[in-house]
Amino acid sequence: MRKHRRALLFLLTTHYVLLTGLTGCESVQRKFIRKRRDEPRPSPVIAFQDYTRAMTPLDKYRKHYMLFDYWNTELITVLQERDVNPKRVKRASGESLQELKTMQGLLADGLAAQVAPLIAGRERLDRQLQTGAYLSSQLMLVRRELEAQSREVHRSLFWRDVEDHLKGGDAPPAGDAGGH
Repeated sequence: MRKHRRALLFLLTTHYVLLTGLTGCESVQRKFIRKRRDEPRPSPVIAFQDYTRAMTPLDKYRKHYMLFDYWNTELITVLQERDVNPKRVKRASGESLQELKTMQGLLADGLAAQVAPLIAGRERLDRQLQTGAYLSSQLMLVRRELEAQSREVHRSLFWRDVEDHLKGGDAPPAGDAGGH
């Protein structure tokens, strides 16, 4: 009789497990089975705007002045480091020279001619830095010359001082500095 009870109990337990396992609890199935999304996702609308036409000559000059100031400061900082990274020196030197030339291109002829000697000196330093033809003892002299050139740019080419000497477009009146 005991064997018969055990067999019956085993059959009932197996039957219960199979019955609940195959059908399962509906809320559990809903919880773990993902439903398909029938609606397509909306596609994004991309509308590019061209802001270059809206820039005034003063805005362009100010942008290149700030970029020159960034790259020039980066170059001076790199040259002050104990272990000079040649790639950073070359990149910062080239970028700052390019921004200075762009600034010269935005100036009227009279002031642009006055900037030419500054650019010539900067090109000489750039050639030296691009070729890597410098010793670590020369870097202090190069840095001093760069700092002097930087002071000259800040003194004579600051964007508020040259706004009346820019090519193309009329500069705003002297009393209207754009709220700055």
